[in-house]
Amino acid sequence: MMRCLTITIMFFMFFFLSVIQKCKSETSKSGDYIIYMGAASSDGSTDNDHVELLSSLLQRSGKTPMHRYKHGFSGFAAHLSEDEAHLIAKQPGVLSVFPDQMLQLHTTRSWDFLVQESYQRDTYFTEMNYEQESEMHEGDTIIGFLDSGIWPEAQSFNDRHMGPVPEKWKGTCMRGKKTQPDSFRCNRKLIGARYYNSSFFLDPDYETPRDFLGHGTHVASIAAGQIIANASYYGLASGIMRGGSPSSRIAMYRACSLLGCRGSSILAAFDDAIADGVDVISISMGLWPDNLLEDPLSIGSFHAVERGITVVCSVGNSGPSSQSVFNAAPWMITVAASTIDRGFESNILLGGDENRLIEGFGINIANIDKTQAYPLIHARSAKKIDANEEAARNCAPDTLDQTIVKGKIVVCDSDLDNQVIQWKSDEVKRLGGIGMVLVDDESMDLSFIDPSFLVTIIKPEDGIQIMSYINSTREPIATIMPTRSRTGHMLAPSIPSFSSRGPYLLTRSILKPDIAAPGVNILASWLVGDRNAAPEGKPPPLFNIESGTSMSCPHVSGIAARLKSRYPSWSPAAIRSAIMTTAVQMTNTGSHITTETGEKATPYDFGAGQVTIFGPSSPGLIYETNHMDYLNFLGYYGFTSDQIKKISNRIPQGFACPEQSNRGDISNINYPSISISNFNGKESRRVSRTVTNVASRLIGDEDTVYTVSIDAPEGLLVRVIPRRLHFRKIGDKLSYQVIFSSTTTILKDDAFGSITWSNGMYNVRSPFVVTSKDDNDSE
Repeated sequence: MMRCLTITIMFFMFFFLSVIQKCKSETSKSGDYIIYMGAASSDGSTDNDHVELLSSLLQRSGKTPMHRYKHGFSGFAAHLSEDEAHLIAKQPGVLSVFPDQMLQLHTTRSWDFLVQESYQRDTYFTEMNYEQESEMHEGDTIIGFLDSGIWPEAQSFNDRHMGPVPEKWKGTCMRGKKTQPDSFRCNRKLIGARYYNSSFFLDPDYETPRDFLGHGTHVASIAAGQIIANASYYGLASGIMRGGSPSSRIAMYRACSLLGCRGSSILAAFDDAIADGVDVISISMGLWPDNLLEDPLSIGSFHAVERGITVVCSVGNSGPSSQSVFNAAPWMITVAASTIDRGFESNILLGGDENRLIEGFGINIANIDKTQAYPLIHARSAKKIDANEEAARNCAPDTLDQTIVKGKIVVCDSDLDNQVIQWKSDEVKRLGGIGMVLVDDESMDLSFIDPSFLVTIIKPEDGIQIMSYINSTREPIATIMPTRSRTGHMLAPSIPSFSSRGPYLLTRSILKPDIAAPGVNILASWLVGDRNAAPEGKPPPLFNIESGTSMSCPHVSGIAARLKSRYPSWSPAAIRSAIMTTAVQMTNTGSHITTETGEKATPYDFGAGQVTIFGPSSPGLIYETNHMDYLNFLGYYGFTSDQIKKISNRIPQGFACPEQSNRGDISNINYPSISISNFNGKESRRVSRTVTNVASRLIGDEDTVYTVSIDAPEGLLVRVIPRRLHFRKIGDKLSYQVIFSSTTTILKDDAFGSITWSNGMYNVRSPFVVTSKDDNDSE
């Protein structure tokens, strides 16, 4: 038998090498590819795996794998021709072969605001939670960041008051090969750093874990930065800045460069992070969903979660379009962005006898006299003779007359979808304008506007006032007032327009995003001495203000690290459940959370709602989405039993995909939210859930009864069986069923609601959505 196997392998090698040579001569099209071969062997050895065979064959043909994956999963990345890639895809043990695509990054007061949000929970234990969490030792939790690197000298990453590095840490601190490698040092806070280059990045100056973009430094300080007094952005947003889990350790995996993040490097970072011993992985990037087996984040996160590592991902910045969510596999925590109650006021004082003050907002660090009045015009009056009037109103490039714009404040409209605020301000500045007033009721992200140029944003109703003033005055003038930051007066949270929206493009039977967290105008640490980030005439900032779901993701990563510190035995699913079921859906004024347009936000916008800090520590009940749920998800989604057995090495004996299943059955996995698709209204739909009692023993009596309350929209009938759950002790598991039926013939719109279990002390809320659309419907 062994002799036959040897002959077979030798024949296969000869055949493979001959085809490789043929491919070389027949095609010139080539590129970097990822070869994914499923789960790694349980002992971490892949000497006898097909991956070893294939990689050795490539070496024989003169091709060296760029990365080899062996800790959390098997596979490699290599430079191949199209024909070579197609050939490898047909070989035994290969699950998928796909191009090594570029993923894009999804690019203080926020934590204080979340503390206030926690006090909105109806619980008797908020004060107790605060005291316990304040005293809790978190230093053994390790957060791994897959990002653009880190600037170790930033104040957020000093290791004062930090204990020894946890013994479970198995990673390393790579110094780099050039550009003063000794200058990059880890410590007891930043305990590990790695970098990954591929054939796409050949610059030896970039062989370092050091951050040259600022993104990785920013997000790491949000999640786990040390407490810093008197932090500000040139005096704005001043106060105490801290990360969500200041005592947690940081491990940085620099997989991103100036052009983006290579998928092969992302998988290499996942593979190392699994072996290094991180507890949480934070990822603020994404790839447009197309195929789960061709998405590096879906692949890497599956194997990380399989080993007990919580993976937190940003939902993406492609909103407000429907079906625009990234990173929506059920084993991930997917985070949308929300606003906080801090605003940056930059008001406009209109000249003339009335001296009317118009409220605006912006971040202006311009070195000009902000008390001086300047001529004020609307962009339409500066239109070039041959320019389109609509484009000129919106200050589009090459539509305005420089002689008219120069020396004036220009009012620009914002009703063209393809016009970015920065383009408008850059155009007015290029033409010699003094400043810009933008009429826009949706944009709250100020981070991409040049702060050295006077820009303020006003509401459309205020724009009408300004136009009335311009039209009623021969020589209209205005002053853009100095920026000041104010807290507590803004309605918050709300969902910004850039935050990606559900439903999930690949299946409507899972509800994504999961949760929302602060992601608009967030102050955090920056590169030390970065002159490119400095406004004109200003020194480099130590802190910077950024917006995006990149910033919301590390807020949840920090909270996940706190939970892992307090409950080391909790699984990633338990952590996600605690975060989701304790979220709030109300603003600081008691009204329902809205989008930037003022419309009522739905679970497609914010998942379960706005995350709280202390609520997840006392969730009462949790939904334990176990490994079997994820295997069933793959089966319901359409993967075969053979494929699933290659993906996971934790397959129960006798496992087989459920017969006659479809994507609609995904609704039955034990997720903290419920999504029902293809609901025709003629037949009822039934799903089941199981909850585990994790109430604190400090209550005194472990015997407790939860009763259910249902919030259902008109036209949808929702029943829960049973309506009472009686838990005898901590750790008890009880199941219930939810039956959805319609009181009308057809459900015209997606229906949103919630199911809440309460024992008078804990409220465990699960959002649901019911839609008549199926996975083939686009919006």
